[in-house]
Amino acid sequence: MGRFGRALSAAGIAMVVAGTAACGSDTAAPAEPVVDVSTLDVGNNTTTPKFYDKPVSTDHAKLMEALRLASYIPLPSEVDPEVKYPAQAMSVVVRSFVDLSSAAIHNRVHADAAVLNSAASGFMSGFVTSGKSDEKISLSYELENIVLLFTDEQSASAAAPVLGQADFASTPGAERVPIDGYPAAYALVEKGNGGPFRSWYATGRFVILTNIFDSVMAEIHERDLTKMAARVRRSLDVIPPALAKFPVTPLDALLGIPVDPDGVLARSLPTVLADPSQAGIPGIYDRRGGLQLVQGADEEKLFDEAGVDRVAWRGNYLFRARDAAGAARIVDAHSATSRRFRPVDSPKNLPNAKCRKYIGPGVGIIAHYCFVSYGRYAAEVSANQLLDAQQRIAAQYALLVNAH
Repeated sequence: MGRFGRALSAAGIAMVVAGTAACGSDTAAPAEPVVDVSTLDVGNNTTTPKFYDKPVSTDHAKLMEALRLASYIPLPSEVDPEVKYPAQAMSVVVRSFVDLSSAAIHNRVHADAAVLNSAASGFMSGFVTSGKSDEKISLSYELENIVLLFTDEQSASAAAPVLGQADFASTPGAERVPIDGYPAAYALVEKGNGGPFRSWYATGRFVILTNIFDSVMAEIHERDLTKMAARVRRSLDVIPPALAKFPVTPLDALLGIPVDPDGVLARSLPTVLADPSQAGIPGIYDRRGGLQLVQGADEEKLFDEAGVDRVAWRGNYLFRARDAAGAARIVDAHSATSRRFRPVDSPKNLPNAKCRKYIGPGVGIIAHYCFVSYGRYAAEVSANQLLDAQQRIAAQYALLVNAH
């Protein structure tokens, strides 16, 4: 377990995994069912909330800063309206990170982590945004922007070209490519068609790593560097002005950042225990930051209609809506069945829970999903075994009741 994994374990926080999204529908708040939580099958899952105060370490505090940063990074669709579909699951396993050995970086860059960390003096933490331009990966291009936060502007400015050079030197057959209007951007493309095409660019206290892969180009054996460079340029046009508005926490105040100011993370169920420094981290987000996780125009509309103001991601999703009607609306939207999702049995003694099974194509897809609301909270969990999903949603419901 890495050093940040130990810090989070000390805080009693578990890792997160990906969830689901679907379009919304009109929903009125149903009457809250009478549920005897003592009759629910919760398996070995906890049903007791754990409230958090301040960060337990400097690394933990840096992570909290990255979660705040998520709200200031433009959504992929704001960078390029074409990129309005959620990214592939493997692209979002890690969102926040505090070390350049994280999968957020080594899954995209070939350079040795020790070399990158050495080149990035003053690096604090980072956040990954990603999306694709079509529901089918084979018909899309993928856009990823990873924002690295540094202690000061000088450190960020010095790090960008060195990180770019380390990336270039470790990529056999790589070619440098200029970005019009951004001569300081260190951009490169790997050999082959479609990319990946990467750019390192410093702005203020940040370094933006843009990563692009075009599956269509790869399929038709096309190599249009001008088009890929233009996509990078759009990121650099849009993201720096937004980052300039981020209220960076002074270094001497980092340990005072609230971990869970509204107790939403405390009410969410930890469902997977593993090293969060490599496979994902828990997080609490505001509405905008939450849309980095559950992407798409349908979700933006649903968030607005349901009044979502907090999203916790901790091995499952927990949404805080405006009221019970908003929470019920989220459950109704996310639990909708289709030709790829069929209904399956909900947990015993929990009549307002809904479960479904994914029966479509895909590799590494989680099979079962369950949903429930309680008051203004809407929860969803996932598991490959139906019993696991049923126990998790039952435990999540009991946890919400016990925290009320």
